[in-house]
Amino acid sequence: MLRPDPDTSDALIALSQAIGGSSEPIMLLGAQAPPHVSVLHWGADDSLAEVMGLAGRYRENTFEVRIIGLLYAVIPAGDYYVPQGGHYFGLEIVRRPGLDALHHAFLELAADPLGQVGPDFRPHITLGVTARPPVLPPLSEVPTGILSTTMAAGPVGPYGTFPQLAAV
Repeated sequence: MLRPDPDTSDALIALSQAIGGSSEPIMLLGAQAPPHVSVLHWGADDSLAEVMGLAGRYRENTFEVRIIGLLYAVIPAGDYYVPQGGHYFGLEIVRRPGLDALHHAFLELAADPLGQVGPDFRPHITLGVTARPPVLPPLSEVPTGILSTTMAAGPVGPYGTFPQLAAV
C-alpha cells in the first residue's frame, strides 16, 4: 500500500466524514481505516513476511500519484469487500507505468490475489462506503493533482481497510 503523509491523511479523513457521515456509513476513513492507495490485496494464506520483505525494498522511495477525480459508484449486494452492497466514493488515481510496475512486482508474490489485478488494476483511494447515496462536497474541497506517498503494508481488514497498516 502507499500512504499519503499525515497532514494529507488527516484532510482525506475529514473529507471522508464530510461526504459520508450523514449517509448511513458502512466504512469511512479513520484510525482503523487509514487512507491508502492499494498496490495489491492478497489472501490470508500468502506469506506476510515475503510481502513485507518486498515492501521493505521500497521503503526509501516516494511514489507520486496523480488524482484523476472523485468517483461515486453503486456496489451491488454480493461484492467481496462489501457483501451487503452500498455506495462507494473515492479518489481515482492515474495508472502510471511506475505504479503499474510496482503492482506487478507484488502480483508475482501473491498466490491468491484479491480484487482488481493485472489488466483490471484500478488505483484509487477509497474514501468510504455508505448505505445511502453520499453527499457531494464542495468541489474546491476535493484534492487534485499529485500526492506524495510512501510504502506501507499490513493484513487486509473489513471492507478493504488496513487497520494494522504500518510503514515498512
